[in-house]
Amino acid sequence: MLKRYFVRYQLLVVLLLCFTYLASSAVDEKNSYVYIQGDKVTPFYVKIDGKMQPRYGKNYCIIPKLHAGELKLEILFQQNVFPAQTFTITVPEAGGIGYLLDKQGSEYVLYDFESKKLIHSSIK
Repeated sequence: MLKRYFVRYQLLVVLLLCFTYLASSAVDEKNSYVYIQGDKVTPFYVKIDGKMQPRYGKNYCIIPKLHAGELKLEILFQQNVFPAQTFTITVPEAGGIGYLLDKQGSEYVLYDFESKKLIHSSIK
């Protein structure tokens, strides 16, 4: 009889631990990403919170594992051919968002593929 209660207690503890693990991993999960595409002429880099993001190609950048909300990022150009550009974008709750980095006059803008709106930089 005591063995039966012990088995039930173990099962309850295991279920509680599993639930706690699943709940905490769902909160910590980062499912969002940002895609930035540049022109074919001007290579660029992306810096977030002072850290350079990996660059897999000269003309695009994919930034994975982001939390939803506002994100301040800095676009730097190879050999500093243009001044650094700072943008504040909104990362969606889950999924991704894509931008086209485009030069308009003396400044760069991010063109949001989905909303078709321009995000202007605040030159650093």
